[in-house]
Amino acid sequence: MLSLTRRSPLLRLLRLSAATFVFLWIWGDRMDRVSESRTPPATPKGMALIPAGPFIMGSDARWPDEGPTHTVYLDGFYIDKFEATNTQYKKFIEATGRPAPMDWTDDAFPPDIADHPVVFVTWYDANDFCHWADKRLAADMEWEKAARGTNGRWFPWGNDFDAKKANVPQLKLGGTTPVGKFPQGNSPYGVADMSGNVWEWTSSWYKAYPGNRRPTENYGEKYRVLKGGSWINCSGYHCGISAPNFNRSFFNPGTKNSGFGFRCAKSLSTSP
Repeated sequence: MLSLTRRSPLLRLLRLSAATFVFLWIWGDRMDRVSESRTPPATPKGMALIPAGPFIMGSDARWPDEGPTHTVYLDGFYIDKFEATNTQYKKFIEATGRPAPMDWTDDAFPPDIADHPVVFVTWYDANDFCHWADKRLAADMEWEKAARGTNGRWFPWGNDFDAKKANVPQLKLGGTTPVGKFPQGNSPYGVADMSGNVWEWTSSWYKAYPGNRRPTENYGEKYRVLKGGSWINCSGYHCGISAPNFNRSFFNPGTKNSGFGFRCAKSLSTSP
């Protein structure tokens, strides 16, 4: 018969093994709880998840304000797959009493543009809509990552311009198109219309990038950045192709016209 005394090495081993088992079980349970608490909720409907990590922002190939090329690290976030539409904006004005865009009649948009991006909206309109929807405007760097991915591509679909993949002036469509009409031009994250259709307001002020040595009186907290280009031909302003992901436009936040719209973003929250 096996004899286990208080001084028995085997008994001490069994006690140690039991204690170790209990410790590992408790530790593992706690780690599972931590892991669960860090698991992001399901991606909200109509939005795309942009994962945390670095990406290449800016370009040294064109205008001084677009550079220098630099690497930016961002936390994960969500962004709307599509620009805000007239249908969505109508719900906003019905709920808040905000005036309708100037291209509507009697607070109603023409039926044939229900799924087109809403236009004639100021930065303030866009910002308030996003907060009303429990979202926010994307920062310019968030917008750019959602458009070009991590490898520094010029356009959502790659490095070569293709007028058939976006509502750009070269197509001469003369106006906005339904959101998502050009799926072949989606970004690496499945986000639509990041080139063309309408310029999109961001939350960012128009400021110089880190390392930019070309000062201008326009930098500062006066103008808000818009991204993405639009259907409008701006060649009269010598703007070049407006569709590249790194392109920057800047306007007074109270500006509105037929080429300005927006989409919303949302911070990546975790379960409590």
